[in-house]
Amino acid sequence: MSQLLKIYSDGGARGNPGPAAIAFIATINQGMTVKADSRFIGIRTNNQAEYEALLMALRVAADSKAQEVVCYLDSELVTKQLNGEYTVKNAELLKLNRQVQSLKGCFKKITFVNVPREHPQIQRADALVNKTLDEQEGKCVQKNDPKEPPLKERHGEAGMFVHASIRTSNMERSIDFYSRFLGMKLLSRREIKQTNAEIAFLQDTEGKGCRLELTFYRNQTKFGQPEYEERLFDHLGFEVHDLKKTIADMKKENITITDEPYKFGPNTTIAFVEDPDGTLIELIERK
Repeated sequence: MSQLLKIYSDGGARGNPGPAAIAFIATINQGMTVKADSRFIGIRTNNQAEYEALLMALRVAADSKAQEVVCYLDSELVTKQLNGEYTVKNAELLKLNRQVQSLKGCFKKITFVNVPREHPQIQRADALVNKTLDEQEGKCVQKNDPKEPPLKERHGEAGMFVHASIRTSNMERSIDFYSRFLGMKLLSRREIKQTNAEIAFLQDTEGKGCRLELTFYRNQTKFGQPEYEERLFDHLGFEVHDLKKTIADMKKENITITDEPYKFGPNTTIAFVEDPDGTLIELIERK
């Protein structure tokens, strides 16, 4: 391939680090697509995924005997590292950077250009990344329940309760709270461009319980809980192994405890706390 090859690559991780996928679009002439590909790469950071997406594209370009390549990336950090404007301090990124540098010898000319996320071809690559991650997430659910019959066979025409959604004013803080204190695992997070929002899904580490959806609306300027008697939503319920320890750990970080532990039955003890945004949570210990 003697003509100019343009590569638009993108990589993303849901969790940073988290499940990650990479994709690229390769075009010639006036934008004619000659190759597009994507794949799941396991647990990575966003920056690692950006590098690996470029590497996948460059290997394809080298195999096609391309002589001149222009690489378009929406990551300013990665682009400036590749152009020598930024020093690569992270050990993992340094390894990936060196792999890219070693591939430069396959081409007579190679250029790295930073473009906005809104670039149409980057949007195409981003869509491939998210499609691959969605498909991988579906495979994981099937692996967790290999003998589980289809939903329609189990419940007829009715559905099943799959997740509860609450709003957050600080996504990172909420993920940290539900992960550290309640043992939840971040499954995925994604941008919802139509509403300028971000959502994240969490679930217990065994993947058996209901999922919790955290929603962060960037345009929301007023955030507060009404008085308890005026709320329509009541509370979330979480089973914990050691209620006394959980409450003690929360008190160390000034988490609001609205009701101290008390017996709810012969084998059940419960307590009520609030998450960082005031959502009421029931903690349940069964022995």
